Amino acid sequence: MTQPKTPGELRYPSIFSPLKIGNITVRNRLMQTAHAKGFASAEGLTNDRDIHYQAERAKGGIGLIVTGARHTHPASTGPNRSLARGNRQEMIERDAEMVNAVHAFGARIIAQLIHFGPQGRSGALDDYRVQWGPSTMKSPAYNEWAKEMTKAEMDEVSEHFALTALNAKAAGFDGVELHYSHGYLHQQFLSFVYNKRTDEYGGSLDNIVRFPIETMQRVRDAVGPDFVVGIRVSLDECTVDGMHADAAIQMTRKMVETGLIDYVSATAGTYAAHADQIPPGDYPENWLVDDGARLRASLREVSEIPVFIVGHIVDPEKAEALVASGATDMVAMTRTQIADPEFCNKLREGREDEINHCIRCNQACIARLMAGNAISCVVNPAAGREQRFGLHTLKPAETPGNWLVVGGGPAGMKAALTLRQRGHQVTLVEKDDRLGGLLNLAARLPRRHKFGFIPRDLERQLRKAGVEIRLNCAMSADDVVAFGADGVLLATGSTPLKTAFTSTRPAVDRVPGTEQDNVLSVVEALEDPARVGKRVVLFDEDGGRYALGTAEYLLDRGHQVHLVSRFIALAPNLALTLDLPVNYQHVFRKGLQYTLNSWVRSIDGKRAQLLNLFTDENGESLEADTFIIAAGHSPHDALYRTLQGRVQNLHCIGDARLPRPLQDTLYEGMLAGRELLDDPNRFIEQGELEGFGADWRTAMGAPVG
Repeated sequence: MTQPKTPGELRYPSIFSPLKIGNITVRNRLMQTAHAKGFASAEGLTNDRDIHYQAERAKGGIGLIVTGARHTHPASTGPNRSLARGNRQEMIERDAEMVNAVHAFGARIIAQLIHFGPQGRSGALDDYRVQWGPSTMKSPAYNEWAKEMTKAEMDEVSEHFALTALNAKAAGFDGVELHYSHGYLHQQFLSFVYNKRTDEYGGSLDNIVRFPIETMQRVRDAVGPDFVVGIRVSLDECTVDGMHADAAIQMTRKMVETGLIDYVSATAGTYAAHADQIPPGDYPENWLVDDGARLRASLREVSEIPVFIVGHIVDPEKAEALVASGATDMVAMTRTQIADPEFCNKLREGREDEINHCIRCNQACIARLMAGNAISCVVNPAAGREQRFGLHTLKPAETPGNWLVVGGGPAGMKAALTLRQRGHQVTLVEKDDRLGGLLNLAARLPRRHKFGFIPRDLERQLRKAGVEIRLNCAMSADDVVAFGADGVLLATGSTPLKTAFTSTRPAVDRVPGTEQDNVLSVVEALEDPARVGKRVVLFDEDGGRYALGTAEYLLDRGHQVHLVSRFIALAPNLALTLDLPVNYQHVFRKGLQYTLNSWVRSIDGKRAQLLNLFTDENGESLEADTFIIAAGHSPHDALYRTLQGRVQNLHCIGDARLPRPLQDTLYEGMLAGRELLDDPNRFIEQGELEGFGADWRTAMGAPVG
């Protein structure tokens, strides 16, 4: 065995040890599990966007990559056009290029095969297709009916899995993974909740595994004994009366006992518990690892095949302990490596202070996918845009200069770091005593502490890169001019609005009474909780954690909170980020009261008159000690307006330009640091990244041979 040489190999010898899976060897125990990326919307085929995304992580040192699920059969539709169709012959050439890119940088790659079953839309593609399932049922995701499959249709699906596996083998993949989890077709056969059959495919553990085993057999017969075939299973359906770990372990053991597969990848959740598939930061770290360890111990009694585990594993020391103790053979850190594709190399080389940590917000990954877009990442704006903004594209400045960045929030920090990485001298000034801006307040909200990772990580990197940071330093326009910088970026943030303006009543600029002393903004309430009285009414024009998180923050401190929302549901934006169920559980148990479809007509002293937004009739009249407005921010751009015409190379970025979601401001900070804000080609046009044939080898510096 090769002796550890690097700081990371010495500190984490287990996770940097190789692993044999079937007939292949993976260089370390860190993997990225299959995750939909939405890159295949144009043609349903692997393309340059996917190739560069995977190659970036292979170059970053990852051991094993599992592709996003690819369809195996025409009746498998999905939610939209965004997934690749592995059953098409044209995929072989495309996939071969992706395999070559991953192999060129030393990683292994496995293709995941899927039939969506009931979890698709009949009209997701350019025609209408009948949804198939183990029993006649409705999808919990899309509320469409699926028909009970016949034996002939089941055989047809197994045959298509085999044909798709052959395509993957022809493309050079290191193996295939059969997606038997998350509520898709085969997992529904494995579920007593969804499988209501009374024939030989339902009713008992032996029967519910029959169809999945038939598919495994057909795939193995097609690809032969020397090609890796794995399965991904749900250890816990996470639903009422659903299958939990004890039964899931027995079920998985029956499939492993066939000798047909080379590994098991364990996960959790179904479409009835979507959040458990991609848990937000509200979930505890390592929440699934104990069940994963039990699964591995049980399977070791019948087989030596490796087991992979997920479950919000983010700490390298924990990952090391899991592998060293035999709890798992490989650790999945998927979003970790969306956030930082160099995670493995940084860990191995002892550069942990340079890692950009995932904050588990789901805002730019799964939420973008749910909205029909390609994934990206809040903390890594280059994710999904590697052709444009990958590590290989960051070029030194043609003429290094002296830059001044005013404002140490996320946009200013990102811009300052990127400028410095390109060779500029950079001074970052911040009027407060710490960097981070409003992220510091966001991190105070319940279970949002990981938002503090962004300023922490960026500040470490800024100081290591040699950026001069001046805290408690407010600058006037004259100060900025006198500084004499070659370029100035103003990231001076925003001011919360207390007018109670709502887009549902655009003619009303300010609600009467909002100028009272007992009317606060969310920022004021979080910065000085002592100003908040016992009884609180919070007006929500936000629809997300900004309002709901503030409500829970106050509930935790003993306040009585009544939230008034202009939306038709409580915090509806959390549906896309998958943190709606867990937050509902918390606020309902803590006694939150709420009124929907309503807004405030006026505030008079300690009383607020509500109105129904659909009828414009008066509703409840609520009494409170404090009223809190969660209704947006206005740009703090006075310094920018004063400096226009006085500083030649001047830009306003982040919330100071326009208050927007966090992912927008960090993206803009990246553009500013690359000096692209004035570039007419800075826009990525639709489909631009999804061609085929780009020279990734030269661009990314792939090893020769």
